[in-house]
Amino acid sequence: MSIGFRLTTKCKSISSFQKLLDVVAARHEASVSHTEDYSELSVCRLGNIFFNYEQEEDDIAVIGDCQTNLLGAGFHKAAIDIVDELVELRDFSTEVEDDTEYYEHRDFERMRSEHFYRWLNAIVELCRERMKENCSMSAICWDCNKYMPRGIEGTVVSPFGRICPEHLVERIKDEGIERLASEFFMWNNEERDALFYRNTALSALWEDCYFMPSARSEEDMEINSFIIENLEKAAAMDTSLAFPKEDYLLLCRLVEKEPVDVSALPDFISEFPIGYRKDKVTYTLGNLKFDLPGNYLYFEEDDSRGYYDGEDENWHVVRMLAYSMPDDEADYLEDDENVLIEEKFFENGKYRLYDLGGEEDSDEYVCQCQIITEHQFTLFTLSCEGKDEAMGFSADFIDHLTATKTNKHDKLLQQIEQWNADDEEQKIIDAILKVPEEERTAELTGLLARSYNNQGNYNEAIEQLLSVKEECKEDALWFYRLGYAYYYLNQLDKAQKAFERSLELDPSDEDAKEYIENCKNGVLPHNPEMYEEEELDALEAHIDKFFGHSDHVFHEIASPDIHVDIFIVEPTAERNYYTLVTSGMGAHRMNVPKELAEYKLERAEIVVYLPADWNISDHEEKNYWPLRWLKILARLPLEEDSWLGWGHSVPNGKPFAENTQLSSVLLINPENVEEGAAVCQLPNGEEVNFYQMIPLYEEEVNFKIQNGAETLLGKMGEISAVVDIHRLNVCEGFGRPKE
Repeated sequence: MSIGFRLTTKCKSISSFQKLLDVVAARHEASVSHTEDYSELSVCRLGNIFFNYEQEEDDIAVIGDCQTNLLGAGFHKAAIDIVDELVELRDFSTEVEDDTEYYEHRDFERMRSEHFYRWLNAIVELCRERMKENCSMSAICWDCNKYMPRGIEGTVVSPFGRICPEHLVERIKDEGIERLASEFFMWNNEERDALFYRNTALSALWEDCYFMPSARSEEDMEINSFIIENLEKAAAMDTSLAFPKEDYLLLCRLVEKEPVDVSALPDFISEFPIGYRKDKVTYTLGNLKFDLPGNYLYFEEDDSRGYYDGEDENWHVVRMLAYSMPDDEADYLEDDENVLIEEKFFENGKYRLYDLGGEEDSDEYVCQCQIITEHQFTLFTLSCEGKDEAMGFSADFIDHLTATKTNKHDKLLQQIEQWNADDEEQKIIDAILKVPEEERTAELTGLLARSYNNQGNYNEAIEQLLSVKEECKEDALWFYRLGYAYYYLNQLDKAQKAFERSLELDPSDEDAKEYIENCKNGVLPHNPEMYEEEELDALEAHIDKFFGHSDHVFHEIASPDIHVDIFIVEPTAERNYYTLVTSGMGAHRMNVPKELAEYKLERAEIVVYLPADWNISDHEEKNYWPLRWLKILARLPLEEDSWLGWGHSVPNGKPFAENTQLSSVLLINPENVEEGAAVCQLPNGEEVNFYQMIPLYEEEVNFKIQNGAETLLGKMGEISAVVDIHRLNVCEGFGRPKE
């Protein structure tokens, strides 16, 4: 779930291309750094364009990549402006693939609303969903390799501050997405305006500021000065913009700088105190996690690395060392000289804490902590001013140790969350079903049920959930998913009981409360557009007369907008192929252009012919895609507020399945039928038009777009009306693909 663009070009020399980047960066208030393999062009804080270089036969391939969703539409535009200048100065051709299509249409407002605001809405919903599954804190767009802020239940960490998803949902309802976007995105508008500088400073305050005197280190001086500079720019540009006065004045004191007058500025109100490093943060070392005050600085020396606070009095230094090793070799170091303070187990690990004492002529006192976790030995040396401080600091340090243990499904779980974010539910289902049932955990089964729910396959979701009923008696999420499935099957009594149990286990779940009210009030989940009974009778009679009698109908379980069934007409001696016909698309009157109103094209159904050996009941994509596309086409006019008719083509963007290169569909009048099959007369005088779905290759749909459907169909005269996944490609220069 990301937004960005990719750039590909070539160059003769890496050094010459890097010099070009230097020139362009200087013109756009950007900085750039280079290595032999890549360049990084920094447009603003957290906003970078990366260029990788790959040697080819005669030239060097340049691949540029830029992720923009975190910073906002303004950064996307600024980065594209830089690309424009690069393209203008290049001798080689350059291709740009822009997720937002801004590179082609240059409509900033369209890009911002259709992509960045939509992304922010999706992120808020994703966070809320994850909070239901695990009430502990999670993070979005966060570099976990640096540190992790202190966990606060019900909140999510981001580079722009700690947020509560439930509150953001309410804000979006009350204020609209634009208000939230102006605070969440660093660069939401086209220019580097006051909002840009204020939000840049806020991001740095939250993530990087140590809130320590600049005299302590160059790092403190740099971050303090950066924040102050950006805040003062914002205040000078817009005196009506909310301003974090308290933190600004604190930094001015730490820098020993006279602040500008901010008394007349409105105060920026934050739900949580600004600055993760004001509190303890968690670092990761291999599979070990440990906590330290957020204001500690990292250091690396010739023989050690660690963290220190830089205090002149009551100082602390933490040095660390870690090794990977087999579990059967992991053991404590032999130590008969020093005093063993304690030996204990903690979550997924164990430790020994030793008193190493102090030197006679020094106030330094040292403790040592030896830690054993899965496949890892870790050594911490904790130095403080005085014995009492060393003992207290060490006790607090070991009290917050945790370690992770390898879960053989960890990678799968991470991949599942990514697929879920990308709406790739079928990939989740396929991956989990490959795990043997005896190895499938209740968590995996619950995620499988979630994907079935998201696909509208509620009966299968219920079956999966009930298979782990005993393990999930106290799991609020299990009952929520069960209630969700029952609700969308219109079984309101069962749904209400499940939601009520879910709410007992998690009283903060507002969604469960809403579903319970819906169940009590008899509010059904869907109220789809449907044919009147007389209309449906006429339609079914028409299908029976012209396309064949159907004893088998794929009934749709959940119908949020229209109810689309698929009639299956079995192969016969006269028609040795399956005939599939939709029933329900025509209940919705399409938005046909006014100039075509006299032709009665508002209502339609779709037909497709499949070979007699096609596995109709198989749900693998190689067999299911024609049925999927019947449903896609049936709903497309409703979703797009448009229409479908003869000669219209719809691309998939990639082959329908791994066993074919067909990738688009074309609608034509039904073939192999008697006259009159193309139009069904309804009792009220309206008409339902029947169109046949013909799969096309990419070259064929491109030819159709350039030359028209009639010209393409003229080239397809010898092609069977029955789908052949390996048929001849009728465009010039293409033959029959290999099976």
